[in-house]
Amino acid sequence: MLSRVADSLYWMARYIERAGNVARLVEANSSLELDSTTSQRADSLAFWRPVLEATALVDAYNEAVAERPELTIPDFLMLDPKNPDSIVASVSEARENARMVRDQISSEMWLELNTLHLFLKSQGAAEWTSRPEDFFARIIRFSLLFQGITDATVPQNEGWHFIQAGICLERADKTSRILDIPHRVQGARSAAPWGTVLGSCSAGPAYRDLYGDAVDEWKVTNLLIFSDSFPRSVRFCLRRLNEVLHAISGTPQGQYSNEAERLTGSALAGLDFADPNDVAQAGLSAYVDQLQRNFNEISQKIFETYVLLPSELQSLNIDSRYVHAYNQQQQQQQQ
Repeated sequence: MLSRVADSLYWMARYIERAGNVARLVEANSSLELDSTTSQRADSLAFWRPVLEATALVDAYNEAVAERPELTIPDFLMLDPKNPDSIVASVSEARENARMVRDQISSEMWLELNTLHLFLKSQGAAEWTSRPEDFFARIIRFSLLFQGITDATVPQNEGWHFIQAGICLERADKTSRILDIPHRVQGARSAAPWGTVLGSCSAGPAYRDLYGDAVDEWKVTNLLIFSDSFPRSVRFCLRRLNEVLHAISGTPQGQYSNEAERLTGSALAGLDFADPNDVAQAGLSAYVDQLQRNFNEISQKIFETYVLLPSELQSLNIDSRYVHAYNQQQQQQQQ
């Protein structure tokens, strides 16, 4: 598969997953804001700032609000095209990546993506505050529907695996960032912020099945980091990512042929053999920060392995073993 095609499929999937995750995040926190006290609602910036901090968007918001003082944080997160992580920007980028590989995706995928893109440019989207629950539901439903259509209409070949890699890595990253929000909130020891974390990850039913109705910080953490069955947990996502990376390269499980596989396997092993008490000892924020560094490095190595050409790899002083592995892979694909 051409490197540009793999890159476009990977980022199309990441951006679509990102849009759905942002919708969940804003929906859950909007509900919490409605349930907060009058004084808390009066200071909307203080309420939403932890979300900006956890998603690393404080500086971007400050720049945007300097130009548009009336810009609220929910609007910034959803509809500001200058925010690269907003829903509207994510869907636009997903559509652009999909357009570049139109022959690799099904007509049903393109139709759903294009329909949402046009909706987000309409007046109806701009007036989302009149029926916020419908807006959130539409974005979340789209992300789930798109993934279902992909699985039902795309051959499970190399391109499909790159799509899955994008979904898994984006989902793991956002789950870890959402987990970090309550520690940035005053009074996070109460149950309310942790219930919001569950809502932001669509994890409420899974949590209740395991632990009942009482919401506990460390039980939420255990579910969203270490669960091997909940599909939005970090561990589940890394295990799936490990599988698809090995499917792409053809390398047997337990071995690795490139740095992306090695780093993913190492991060997964760290979770497989971790004691959940280690999180409490290290501090959740510090633990989550390390996870995010791992995800960023894995994404970079996927790019270096499958997108950059050998000459570009050498200019970055990439280990010659991986340049050789890249050349071998290209030769095999041409045979």
